[in-house]
Amino acid sequence: MEQSLRVALLGSDSDVRTGRRMLISSLPNLEIVLDSTGEETDVSSVANGLVDVLVIDQRLASGPGVDFYAMLRNEMGIKQAPGCLITAAFDQPALKLAAFELGIDHLVSIENGPKALIEAIQQVSVGESGVLLDTLHDLISAQAIKRKLDLDFVKLTEQLPEKLASNLRRLRSVWIKGNPNQLRDFPMANLDGLVARLPVRNASELIVKAERTGLFGGE
Repeated sequence: MEQSLRVALLGSDSDVRTGRRMLISSLPNLEIVLDSTGEETDVSSVANGLVDVLVIDQRLASGPGVDFYAMLRNEMGIKQAPGCLITAAFDQPALKLAAFELGIDHLVSIENGPKALIEAIQQVSVGESGVLLDTLHDLISAQAIKRKLDLDFVKLTEQLPEKLASNLRRLRSVWIKGNPNQLRDFPMANLDGLVARLPVRNASELIVKAERTGLFGGE
């Protein structure tokens, strides 16, 4: 028998959580293992529990949902923390960027409907990306991302084997040129080797970190 996906549901609005709990619990192979307002103590509950997917609202009792996930990553490790999706009342570019920087590339707004929430949970559970390179490029270009030098990250990129270094150079070239067709068609799966080697959770976090660090900063 197929094992159920263990879902943790966090959000400050009890009515919203109730609706989501009823939706998720009504489906086969999905199980709610934590239902809470998102207090800081829930970081330990998630870290010490068996959770496959975190469904976090943008507003928690402890503050912004992305801040909760940042605390969880600090406690469990970047790659050890469970996959996560953020829910919000509406589409918010600033929230998207903050989420991408933490390796959260699935954001579901209320207007997307319940079907989108379930699809996102399934995608997160198997590590399927929720964003394309052109979407990231447009978002970061519009947000005027601030530089934040990370010497350790830069050093690790300089120590990459040639095949991975070549993949990073190709990504950089496509990113700098900004051609919409090349960005849209860029195979994000080509970045899997880089993600495995570097201290990032997924391709989205890799790209934001590379941009912040200045690795994409001009020819």
